[in-house]
Amino acid sequence: MSWTAFLQTLGERQEHALTPHELEVILCLRQEPGQSKQQLLEDYQRSQGPIEEEAFTQRLRTIYRKFNVSGRGYKLPQLQRVLAQQYQQSGPGLSRFGLSRIHAAFPTDTFTAALERLTHDQEQTQPEAQQEVAILQTFAPNLEHYRAHLNRCLEAGVRVRILLAWPYSLAAGLREEVLKRYAAEPLAEDFAIQSSVIANLETLEATIRASRNPAKLEIRLYDTLPSLSLYRAGSTLLAAPFLHGALAIHTFQLELDLRASDPLLTGTLLNDFERMWTVARPFLPAPDQNWRNELKILFTD
Repeated sequence: MSWTAFLQTLGERQEHALTPHELEVILCLRQEPGQSKQQLLEDYQRSQGPIEEEAFTQRLRTIYRKFNVSGRGYKLPQLQRVLAQQYQQSGPGLSRFGLSRIHAAFPTDTFTAALERLTHDQEQTQPEAQQEVAILQTFAPNLEHYRAHLNRCLEAGVRVRILLAWPYSLAAGLREEVLKRYAAEPLAEDFAIQSSVIANLETLEATIRASRNPAKLEIRLYDTLPSLSLYRAGSTLLAAPFLHGALAIHTFQLELDLRASDPLLTGTLLNDFERMWTVARPFLPAPDQNWRNELKILFTD
């Protein structure tokens, strides 16, 4: 059961006696801890429309009472803990392995929100191991979309690791051939893995040029063939397989919580990323340098 489905079911139970408006508030609660009242209000306004802050606060007070959240201190974190505990106990499911949701395609808004949480002041209280952005792809078709977010992560001191295919590798050529041969939808006539990776490196070059903390950005290229694409922002991980005939961002995505009690799934995926990171070679598309020639000979020795 997904987090949203759990909240919907929980809110409809007669024992809580929530009104439809109170249920709308409950459905805006995030599974991840650290959501502030202001963020909850903004999430509500995006999904349900405008509301006066006082009216929203009154709904929250009633919800706290109905879920027996009382005492001093901030009550929203208490409510989130109560709901998270009930979610973990709601059924056998896969939540203990960290599986939060399965998306039909890459969830742009989900990854954007995870990046924004990572740079929020409250996120800086997380363990250092959770303060990281990591991307593993042959090439990342959506990298340019996240350029501003990556720059903000670098400014906040967040480590950013990008792992892409060496564009002149046999593996990159094989992936291109498979995509073209089995494509479910027509690809652009000029589509090529080589030029796509180079376009990613140009985006990263622009990121380095604009950043005041470029040392936090690490880029490596691999000369092998991965089986999964990975996008990580803090404790959120999105994973998808490389299928014949479809870019990874167009196939189903597993959304995982890296704080899962059982690391069988999340640990396996992270270990595979680290293994590929170890065998890959560092590469820096340094601004105002002829890095394209260096790129060609990266794996020739």
